[in-house]
Amino acid sequence: MIEDKVNIDIFSLLKIKFHLAQVIGFSDVSIVPASSGHAFHVHLGNFGNMPEQGIPCVNQLPVVLDAGHPFDLAPSAVGGPYVEDDNPTSLLVGAIFVDVSLATLSLTTNLLSLPILTIKSMLESLMIVIYKHDLDAKPLKHLHSSLMRAVRRAMELASQDISYEIRQLALSAVQAYVKRWPTIRNVFVLYVCHFIR
Repeated sequence: MIEDKVNIDIFSLLKIKFHLAQVIGFSDVSIVPASSGHAFHVHLGNFGNMPEQGIPCVNQLPVVLDAGHPFDLAPSAVGGPYVEDDNPTSLLVGAIFVDVSLATLSLTTNLLSLPILTIKSMLESLMIVIYKHDLDAKPLKHLHSSLMRAVRRAMELASQDISYEIRQLALSAVQAYVKRWPTIRNVFVLYVCHFIR
């Protein structure tokens, strides 16, 4: 049986993304209209320390990213080099939040001071992005560099003096990335991770 696409207003979803980014701690979050006037995307701005009120939102991001509902998403709603393209691609409904998730993990400066549950949620979100979201699709293609930065952050966590569970989850995320995109550069990453253990 083919599952119906989620019937949700993209503008409402983008407004949720706008407020989510503000609560998590992105500064200068803005709504950027496309030149066609038919669409807009959310520009996240800078990020540093995650405020306490952002922690519950980050803890729930894996649930949103893991939702299995298909959804039509145009590149114009995500930004990047295809911001003028209004042709939708069928992705999962959580795809609109992939950039928020990756940037949160890679840019949070107070990462090790956050609760273990929050760090775990960030790594779980990374795993879900790697396994479930099509970053080779046009709307998400520009996020490969953000994904690589998040994977590097996971590598750093794997070598930190923190809980064993977090280190293993971080290492699993790096290995999942290497399996999904097995380029020469990624093979080097896995080689480095072998010695982190």
